[in-house]
Amino acid sequence: MDFGGAAMGGAAADAGFDFMSWYMDIPVISRLYFTGAFLTTAGCALDLISPFSLYFNFDLIFHQGQLWRLITTYLFFGMFSIDFLFHMYFLVSIYSVFSV
Repeated sequence: MDFGGAAMGGAAADAGFDFMSWYMDIPVISRLYFTGAFLTTAGCALDLISPFSLYFNFDLIFHQGQLWRLITTYLFFGMFSIDFLFHMYFLVSIYSVFSV
């Protein structure tokens, strides 16, 4: 099986997978959501952000003014795991269809 295109002998044999072209082919809204979700998860994995500061809490949002919780609730999918990879895959594939 030739997944890299080596049998063709063309540019695909030398280039491999181009992450930036794949990333830039994702529609803008889906790309922003994917990037925000990845950076939020990376921040939590590196202990830069506490997951407890991301969840939806009515009292903290509306009585203490922690408005970021309205957005970060939808950006955090848990720590890096196979579950996170599935969430990112479905996020990109499904939201890309809706954004087109």
